[in-house]
Amino acid sequence: MTADRAQEGNVAAGRRTELDWLRIGAFGLLILYHIGMFYVPWEWEVKSPRLLPWLQIPMDWSSPWRLLLLFVISGAATRFMSVRMDPRQLWRSRSAYLLPPLLFAVVVLTPPQMYLRVIEQFAYHGDFGHFLLRYFRFDGSFCRPDDCVTMPNWNHLWFVAYLWIYTGLLLVLLAFGPKLLGSLRTLGGRWLAGWRLLAVPALVLSLVRIGLEHFFPETHDLFHDWYLHAIYLLAFLFGFLFIFSEEIWRDFVRLRWIALPTALVAYAAHTTYVLHYQGLPSIPLDVKVPLAFVYGLQQWSWIVVAFGFARRHLAGRDGPARRYLTEAIFPYYIVHQPAIIIVAYELVRLRLPLALEATILVVSTVAICALTFEAVRRVAFLRPWFGLKPIARRAASLPRDIPAHPLRP
Repeated sequence: MTADRAQEGNVAAGRRTELDWLRIGAFGLLILYHIGMFYVPWEWEVKSPRLLPWLQIPMDWSSPWRLLLLFVISGAATRFMSVRMDPRQLWRSRSAYLLPPLLFAVVVLTPPQMYLRVIEQFAYHGDFGHFLLRYFRFDGSFCRPDDCVTMPNWNHLWFVAYLWIYTGLLLVLLAFGPKLLGSLRTLGGRWLAGWRLLAVPALVLSLVRIGLEHFFPETHDLFHDWYLHAIYLLAFLFGFLFIFSEEIWRDFVRLRWIALPTALVAYAAHTTYVLHYQGLPSIPLDVKVPLAFVYGLQQWSWIVVAFGFARRHLAGRDGPARRYLTEAIFPYYIVHQPAIIIVAYELVRLRLPLALEATILVVSTVAICALTFEAVRRVAFLRPWFGLKPIARRAASLPRDIPAHPLRP
């Protein structure tokens, strides 16, 4: 047995609960982040008339690395599943669990969000039925000088669409170029050993930002999102190639106390930069390039912190909460954004005290997600549309050491 296969066998011997907890935490942060989007000056579907500019500071903490972490974990999940499936089986499995939620979001969940968006941002006065006709006719007439609303739209489930595409690209390599992946794993194992696990990915992320971000800023438009494609595909490949390695895990643990102050300093520097230059029409190049390196260091340092502390403190930590949330968090993710937008839009009309309004918004969002999950998990034909395995196959289709959901490590 080769060293790689031996390590794969060790990984499959027990569940990586630290990856479960990281995935739960990252999606939880994403839900809170989207609640915050209602209150910050950044553009979003609907906005509170009482904006809180200071809220940008804590929100800027997780925005550089939160989705990056999820793509690393998703790559690791794909690796674990590939141990027992050939590329064709893995592709069918991924498609069966990623595409139904994506289709459900486009057809059912996104239209109410888009309807409220065009009411608020484009002063649309038509009823919802008339808007649906325009939505499914690919109407592109809701435009401003620098932006047009794309309809139909996958909205927040762009993550699922990108993950499905990256999985397809990876499986092509698995089918036709397995030696290339093996070479990348061997080369990466040398380049990522020790302190380089912190430095090299941070440098790569920085260089990609310098080369692409200015020309292709974040859009979540599949054909114009090359900066995000570059960093997220790299994160996905990193998870697939290296998260099974015990040497990588040991280095994560060793580096965690170095990465933590590094991440805090980079976060402070980047936040200072944002506050100082926000609102200016352009940023000097001699400032923008160094800050790209700060941003890349911030991105990857928090990833090292997350994996290092998770491995040290969450490995083997199991219980009812982990088991419930591991299954629930993807349906929560699917439902949370329309819940936030609809509830927030209605709360504005009540003119409640701001603290009370925000509390109701948080509690209502969690309650809607929880109630939806509890209802959907009990109805067999609804389960696939929310990323849950069919009840009849759930226990028998996968052994206990392999994740039941393609986003779940």
